[in-house]
Amino acid sequence: MTNRLRISLSASRARLIAGCLSGAIFLPSIAMAESAETQLLSGFKSIHDYSFNQAMQHIETLANENPKYQLAQLMKADFLAIKAGKSRWIQEYRKAYPKKVHSLLEEAKVRWQATGLTHQTESEILGQFVLKSSAQPYLVIVNSEAHRLFLYQQTAGAYHEVANYYVSIGRKGTGKQFKGDLKTPIGVYQIVKQLSDRQLPELYGVAALTLNYPNQWDKQLGRTGSGIWLHGTPRSTYSRPPMASKGCVVLNNPAMADLIDRYRLPPETPVIIASKTEVLPVPSDTAEILQSNNKQQVLSRINEWLREQQEYEVDWSKVGVFHYPGEKDMYYVTFPTHVKGREQMVEQFWKKTTDQNGWQLVLKVQQTSPSQKTQVAYNIASR
Repeated sequence: MTNRLRISLSASRARLIAGCLSGAIFLPSIAMAESAETQLLSGFKSIHDYSFNQAMQHIETLANENPKYQLAQLMKADFLAIKAGKSRWIQEYRKAYPKKVHSLLEEAKVRWQATGLTHQTESEILGQFVLKSSAQPYLVIVNSEAHRLFLYQQTAGAYHEVANYYVSIGRKGTGKQFKGDLKTPIGVYQIVKQLSDRQLPELYGVAALTLNYPNQWDKQLGRTGSGIWLHGTPRSTYSRPPMASKGCVVLNNPAMADLIDRYRLPPETPVIIASKTEVLPVPSDTAEILQSNNKQQVLSRINEWLREQQEYEVDWSKVGVFHYPGEKDMYYVTFPTHVKGREQMVEQFWKKTTDQNGWQLVLKVQQTSPSQKTQVAYNIASR
């Protein structure tokens, strides 16, 4: 067989694999925290480059090292079928198990698309949500449409991305309104506490970080349900399809272990869960100027209010101000303070008004410690 023929066959095989795993292909532009994901993305890049043998090597390594990674096993089977000249087996398997294969192909699609998130776009995502860094050492932003969790660490008064992971969300998407709707909430939440492996049913994997859904704004709007967490996956599988939970944000177990063991996310860490439409780049220079002016107006009004009130002393350097996703012209403010010798966390919700002040405090929440939210966090069955 000539070299030209070998190259032609390899290209044809790679095109067939790419066709089977339909979806747009983007090249990786950021370092991935997990070696498994690195292998997966390297395999995708080889498919993009029509390098059949190299792609097969990456996927075989991934599948062999992670025997419970169903997407890797499906891709490995596809490669072996094509190599054996039995490409019809691929379609036969898809017809026999349509639901299972569809969920795996959806995972492949969102994994491919996520590699198109450039560092610049990630900075824009952070810039649209964070008006001012809080006292908390970490910040979590979940882009629900891209199925990515971005972790930021505070350094020198500003947040910088340190990791990002693939996540699964609610079966019915986002915008949770009531108990049992199988949706993931959109909003700003706080981590309440960590639950270890021994405290959890197998469904939740190696650990969980509970969130304070419904927060006070959700309750104000009549939203119900509870038990919305960040958690891992059962050991019977490596990862879950993009939309497979009852409302939680689900990571694979290596990623969840990272959050718990490597980064040790503390209680009261802000978790912003947003939709894709809210993380698009700013469309024009004019819009950017307006956004900058709006930001300064918000910060000035909040700072002024804090200086005028007599209820407690506030260190402005520890005040966090975040755009609240899912709500027009609303901001979430959080800061620590001391009242009668006891440390308390204060959460505020500010909205734009038509009066001369421009911005108004519409809701305030005060608690002595994160443990006050534990009752909500332990309600596993509610969702």
